[in-house]
Amino acid sequence: MEVLAASAIAVCCLALAIHPTLRPGAVDAPVTAAAPVTTAVAVNPAKARPRIEVVFVLDTTGSMSGLLEGAKQKIWAIANRLASGEPRPELRVGLVAYRDLEDEYVTRRFDFSADMDAVYAELLAYEAGGGGDTPEHVGRGLDEALNNMQWSGGQDTLRLVFLVGDAPPHDDYQDASTATLANLAGQRGIIINTVQCGVADDTETAWRRIAAAAGGEFTRIAQDGGVVTVATPFDERLAQLNGELAATVLSWGSADAKRAAQVKYGNRMSMSTSNAAEAASYSAKAARMNDEDLLGTLDEGKALADIPHDQLPEVLQGLSAAAQQQHIDDMRGKRSRVNEAIRAVSAERDAYLRDNERKAGADGGFDGKVTDTLRRQAAAIGVVY
Repeated sequence: MEVLAASAIAVCCLALAIHPTLRPGAVDAPVTAAAPVTTAVAVNPAKARPRIEVVFVLDTTGSMSGLLEGAKQKIWAIANRLASGEPRPELRVGLVAYRDLEDEYVTRRFDFSADMDAVYAELLAYEAGGGGDTPEHVGRGLDEALNNMQWSGGQDTLRLVFLVGDAPPHDDYQDASTATLANLAGQRGIIINTVQCGVADDTETAWRRIAAAAGGEFTRIAQDGGVVTVATPFDERLAQLNGELAATVLSWGSADAKRAAQVKYGNRMSMSTSNAAEAASYSAKAARMNDEDLLGTLDEGKALADIPHDQLPEVLQGLSAAAQQQHIDDMRGKRSRVNEAIRAVSAERDAYLRDNERKAGADGGFDGKVTDTLRRQAAAIGVVY
């Protein structure tokens, strides 16, 4: 897991557990063409794996309900496919929801995270609403992605934006135009890929122009996202293992962090069978759980003795130091066995999907288009699928 500022993690977890409108970036702010230089997160080149950073900039107006539901069902599948690259890349995902002036919000931002449970929880909070005059504030969404996300530096990082929507931009507003923002992305080495939902000609024209200026690809999908779920004979077993894996998380930290972890656990246990299969497979490949997981924190070098007593998982608080360590070792052993089982079943499931997804037309939907584009573009940082 990359190193993130502790204060940012705490705020993110609190927002996920309480209410989506309290997240950082939820307050709209005007933008100008003279945007500040993107903040870069330092990467230690001696230890870094290739990194893929993806921001999904999503139109969340009323006409996008089908796409949003499809994205909720397929975000784990996209992450799982990306985790299959060699060498295995670090994956950080961010989200920007956008609508238009006078709607409930203009933009809502969720900064990069390697915690896919947190990304999933954020996405679950998105609902379609508002809109109505056809053009939307696409420029504000792109501005959030380019200027307010914590992009990493380094040559081994692939920086991508996927702009997904069905309506053209309101470039008549007194903000930075989408043409200006697309050119800015190209200057910063951030690729903008555009995904058009539906067949509106004016949207296609704008989407093609933005992608071309920012070195990206244009693609079109059905208005509802075109998502196709292929059931496999391995889904039930992986869903069961997903529950067993989630049960190995020992949540530590503040009360807010522990509540956020409980929300994530609840999401895992209420997933559809296919989504649970993808989540289990991704987690085993990535060898990490959520940000509040004590085992992951200890793996990163934090000493158990340095954690305040009231921030320990409740199950450890009444135990001696020796008993605490024994419980941690037991959980670590259980997780290792569960991950080994997941990887074995996932290999069979992946082979089944390779043979059947294309036949079912899954490659034409939101997840199929995004995954294909990401796989091609990952070659730039030496990641092969």
